[in-house]
Amino acid sequence: MKLYVLDNGHNENDYASLVATPFPLTRENREPKALWVKVPVYTVLVESPQGLVLFDTACHPDCMVDRWAEENKQLTPHFCTVSQQLPNVLKRLGYSPDDVNYVVVSHLHEDHGGCLEFFKKAKIFVHENEFDQTMRKYALKKDMGGYIWKDIDQWIKADLNWELVSADDDMIEIVPNVHILNLGSGHTPGLLGLLVSLPNTGNIILTSDAISTAENYKKKFPGIIYDSQGFLKCVDKVQKLQKKYNAQVWFSHDLEQYNTLVKSDDGFYD
Repeated sequence: MKLYVLDNGHNENDYASLVATPFPLTRENREPKALWVKVPVYTVLVESPQGLVLFDTACHPDCMVDRWAEENKQLTPHFCTVSQQLPNVLKRLGYSPDDVNYVVVSHLHEDHGGCLEFFKKAKIFVHENEFDQTMRKYALKKDMGGYIWKDIDQWIKADLNWELVSADDDMIEIVPNVHILNLGSGHTPGLLGLLVSLPNTGNIILTSDAISTAENYKKKFPGIIYDSQGFLKCVDKVQKLQKKYNAQVWFSHDLEQYNTLVKSDDGFYD
């Protein structure tokens, strides 16, 4: 079994969206400070004898053209070369979207569910609460936030094979040594992670935006949050799982950690 880290470009945004109130004012320092940062966008492909498992789907190739609302383009602009677009990274590994058997989408924000429409032959796992909230936003056509109306519209037209993960489910085996982790609500109404057990590397927990950075893993709230208590419960859960499985924990938008990972053009984890 092999695990590939797929480089799908990066976003830029206010650091306060990752960590809430990172620079609190004081009596002696009343000048507001902001930090514009670069954050990685990546997906993970697991190659197993029982099929291909993809975790997250990055941003749509046309996101900065005519997919995203202007507000999204301003708040979180995406930068991606043609070679970094998900279908092209897969192609360099010898695959197309049709070859992927399972997609686990952590949540349905623009930088995680953007390419879902390409995976028409895959079973797509998503948290039921996340799915329900997203479709509600689509129907009402307002307050979309990190959800993209045009993305959702294409998912519906593509008639994707959704598999909803119940809020009561805790851990689901997709293929041997690959388990979905139900991380509950926090950043959004429902988030999924992944536990991958590799023979040489060992166990890896993928948290996605349930825990975006190492700072969030210290229980510092993210700036974009749906359920603060759910976030704290999620961190507790992942910390227990890390200890139980002696696992590495990979965050979604931690540039320092991301720079240490081997990318698919250079190798893999086994």
